[in-house]
Amino acid sequence: MRGLIESLKRSFNVVSKQPFLFVWSSLLYVFMFLLFSLAAIGLFLLYFLFLSIFGQDLNFESIATMGVLGIIGILVVFFINGLNMALAMAYNSGIKREKISLTRFYSYAVDRAPTGLGILLIRELLWLLLVGPFIALYIVYLEPYQYMDMLLAIYGVFMTFIIHMLFTPSFILAGSFGTSIYSSMRLGFEFLRKRHVFFIGQYILFAFVWLMNFIPFIQIATIFFAYPLSYTSMIFMVKNAVRIPTDGDDD
Repeated sequence: MRGLIESLKRSFNVVSKQPFLFVWSSLLYVFMFLLFSLAAIGLFLLYFLFLSIFGQDLNFESIATMGVLGIIGILVVFFINGLNMALAMAYNSGIKREKISLTRFYSYAVDRAPTGLGILLIRELLWLLLVGPFIALYIVYLEPYQYMDMLLAIYGVFMTFIIHMLFTPSFILAGSFGTSIYSSMRLGFEFLRKRHVFFIGQYILFAFVWLMNFIPFIQIATIFFAYPLSYTSMIFMVKNAVRIPTDGDDD
């Protein structure tokens, strides 16, 4: 518990002394997120315009439409992962009292997007291995039985929480410190081995703050203060627990 409180205190001291740096980082994320979202909508509108030119109706069940939506979805996930990496870097730079420019934020997001996507795919593969068989079992055999859908939902939510918690340190390392997929995974699980008790409390707090981002009006306070506070606290906790590789030492 002491480690959790200490990291929160350090995070609060840093954020309260230089609030603009963290608000600016969050503003960059929101701006780039909206920009990528509008770009994705634009791509779909171009496809719709292409269909209109050739006199074709938009059919969401057609193979072509599903393929276009799939490609757009992959691009969105790719760039959103890059933005998450850039936001972690920006918060870490805020700890060092460095302001990040829009161009640097964008270039870092594009550069680190493959790493973030790689970690995400490993995480989702693990989720599929641990939850997928139970979903298949429910669909084939257990759907007629009462309360089985509720039990499956509870299990799915629980495993989602646990798996996301296990991979969060890896995302922090990859984004904040620019480590490779291998180093991020290795150091992330090394951190959990050393600080798992403290990190559970930290992650519960982070998950609560993350959920608050979706509540209108309250999200303004969470995005620009509570979220940076919680995230930088995790950065401090990770940084104090493991040795971060320097350039050229990222094995």
